[in-house]
Amino acid sequence: MQSFFERRPSSLDTTQPGIRHIQTLIRQATPVRLTVVGNLDLEGTIQWQDLFYLAIREQGGSLTLVNREAVVCLRALA
Repeated sequence: MQSFFERRPSSLDTTQPGIRHIQTLIRQATPVRLTVVGNLDLEGTIQWQDLFYLAIREQGGSLTLVNREAVVCLRALA
């Protein structure tokens, strides 16, 4: 739920370079490594993104949703 003081857009702003970069990673099915809060690493390909989450398909085939605010580092592996 959004607080009164917090301003979030109602949709992804595709003019932002970070959003465009992630969309390119999705289109090209580039393998990535996500480091999330707690020093947990996830490797796989990003399937989709929205305002709050990234969906990453890990090597074993499972789909994991990651809160965008919990991502510490995103690295392309290829």
